[in-house]
Amino acid sequence: MSDDRASFAARVICLYLDHPDTPDMPSTADWDIANGLAERGISFDTIQLAFQLAFIRRLNHASDTPLPPIRSLAYFRAVALNLTPEERDPAYVQYVRQLHDHLRTSPPQAPHNNRGEKPESRGLS
Repeated sequence: MSDDRASFAARVICLYLDHPDTPDMPSTADWDIANGLAERGISFDTIQLAFQLAFIRRLNHASDTPLPPIRSLAYFRAVALNLTPEERDPAYVQYVRQLHDHLRTSPPQAPHNNRGEKPESRGLS
């Protein structure tokens, strides 16, 4: 394995472990997935966007029941591989980055509407 691919995989694993609801330690399968993303030529920016979108989507899910923890990097790989051209638009990427950073640093809040709609959910599902 090249140093570049190993470094890339390590960065992906660090990003993975830094997010809420992920394991404390990566599995062998997680390392395989991280290396596979490097082999496919998926950019780190794309992976980071996938993590941010997944975090926002999980936070804004429709049910009041908490989602189970994420058990595998495969959860984020699926998001990265299925990003639409609209989700890759630089203006949208900037919006997602800002929303993600805000949500990561703000205490959780209950929805403020009575219609059962998710706050900030337009375009994020």
